Amino acid sequence: MSHLPNPNHIVQFFLDLYRRQIGISDIETCSMSAHDLNKVNKSGEITYELKVTYKGREKIRRMSLCRLGEDMQSRSTCYKVIYDDLLVLKIPPEPVTDFSQYLKSIELERAIAGRLGPEVPCVSPSLSAILNKGPEFQNDRGLDREAWEKEITVMLKQSPKLQRYLKVGGTFVLFMGLSKDLFFDQIISRMHQYEARLRDTIAQSCDSVADIPAFENSFGKGKEALFFRLTNLQQSYVLAMDQLLLKHGRESYEIPDDQKKQWMFDQLAGRTITGEHKNLPPGFVQDQNRVGKEVLLRQKKEITAFINLIKSDIRKTAENRNREIAGGIIRNLVKLMYCLKRKRAAIRDMKPDNMFLVGDTDDPDFLIASADQYSLGLIDLETSVSVEETEILQQPILAGTPSFATPSHLFENAVLMRVFQDVPRTFYLQDWFAAIGLIYHVVTGTTLFEKTGKLLPEVVRVRSKACIKDEPLDGVLENASWVFWSAACAEFKEMMDLNHLVFKNISLSLGTTERQMLLEETLSRIRFLTARIERHVSQQIFFKGEKTRKNILAAGSKRIEATLKKWQVEKDPSKTPPKTRSGVVDFLTCIAHLKKCSEKLRQLLPILEAQTSEVNAWQLILLLFRLVFCFMYRPEWSNREHPECV
Repeated sequence: MSHLPNPNHIVQFFLDLYRRQIGISDIETCSMSAHDLNKVNKSGEITYELKVTYKGREKIRRMSLCRLGEDMQSRSTCYKVIYDDLLVLKIPPEPVTDFSQYLKSIELERAIAGRLGPEVPCVSPSLSAILNKGPEFQNDRGLDREAWEKEITVMLKQSPKLQRYLKVGGTFVLFMGLSKDLFFDQIISRMHQYEARLRDTIAQSCDSVADIPAFENSFGKGKEALFFRLTNLQQSYVLAMDQLLLKHGRESYEIPDDQKKQWMFDQLAGRTITGEHKNLPPGFVQDQNRVGKEVLLRQKKEITAFINLIKSDIRKTAENRNREIAGGIIRNLVKLMYCLKRKRAAIRDMKPDNMFLVGDTDDPDFLIASADQYSLGLIDLETSVSVEETEILQQPILAGTPSFATPSHLFENAVLMRVFQDVPRTFYLQDWFAAIGLIYHVVTGTTLFEKTGKLLPEVVRVRSKACIKDEPLDGVLENASWVFWSAACAEFKEMMDLNHLVFKNISLSLGTTERQMLLEETLSRIRFLTARIERHVSQQIFFKGEKTRKNILAAGSKRIEATLKKWQVEKDPSKTPPKTRSGVVDFLTCIAHLKKCSEKLRQLLPILEAQTSEVNAWQLILLLFRLVFCFMYRPEWSNREHPECV
């Protein structure tokens, strides 16, 4: 993909935009440069300094750039750019040089956005998002957005040379402006910024170690031993600083002891004293860091106990605060799911990078204080599709983000129809699977299907190989689904076991329509499973008696499993031929799986049928996983051990 624009091309694009903004034309000679000011942080964001030198005068400004999402074949690459305001740039998977094709891709996303609005706020690509920043395009007549967009389109068609202002690295790029809206992931990051809070709390803990009452007020009673050990550590640290000051030709009293104690806590927090005391001797700060580190290392046990105490307190405080915030976000996510289903649209690539919060304020803390103050919006609708009850209006892009996608994202509508017999449901359940990952991300700040998602590139490879050999893709999807769901069920169980208490403590109120949607889908899945059980029983050739068949239909999964075990240990060929026994085992295994799935769903029915609107995050995420799994995995696809319905 070396022929596609990279981050350097994007920086160069905005550097050239800056040149135009400060009034230097294409024909005038100037010097331009850009360099990054920091290493990539955890969010992947890099800040660049843009410099333009013209007639000996320098003009400097900054911008930031961050790659969004994971790599996936057949879909665009997105970048977040902060330049005056927040922009998202989307680079198509193949270079686009035809302006008509470029306009068509914009219209496709705008059509989906129009279908979803106004209930679901959407940001779709526009020409004005980037061209408004250039001096060549000024809306002097104050036209509204739609009229201005049409006028710009006419200008670009009449003057093709102006189209270069939409190209990065030689290809047209889609631009989307988010103005003051907050990225979904920005909010989640704020909720789970434990490291930053830990450093701040450590640095601010000096007063808490002033005396026992202050220490108990901050960290609770019964920790006197730790208090005295920390007090002794402070004294050792102050003494070491006094000796260091004398070594540098200064008297110890020149720096107050309280300041030296604060140095210790700053150092524990990973901070330095740069610029704090301009009259400090040359080289003192470097020696202070070294000597202070030596003192702290000698008391490692006490420091570890102290930091663990703060960590525990921070997590407890954060969990209490995050509980209500998470409940509100999840509630809005379920509302979004309902709106998408009602609007008969599937996004097929819902993830933190593709969502934002819409409210009347740009203060994130105030915005998320109440679920009623904001709604969830969508950006990058490239993989979206309009869904009708009996038909799919178009073939969507075969793509998705690995940690939020299923194998069904990678196969054409015709294959999905043959394998699942219900393409519309397949599409909206793809969004529900993404919602499972989003809920987990909201609650924990981490990715749920990280290991499972790594299987998707292999599915792409196997599918491509089958296409080259002109082999049917139905079996590829069925086999990929067995592999995928075996991993997904195991990973889901593992991660939920680790976090079940946190999820169970998050309650949320579902609206009547959202609850009804979940109830109807659950009942539909139960009917679907019942029908499959009845069909398998009627089509099997091993148990022909009507009474036996009725007993199989009436039996629970445990009874079927008990019967299955008897057949598995039966090895006498005089009683049952091996081929017949193998067929019976496969049949009973399939029936046991389907019955267990049905029973798991029935367990959650009382929650949806109850008069109260309250559910907890554990119940909701469990329900969504079971609903998606019970539709997207069919036991008749494989004779191997079936994934366990969690």
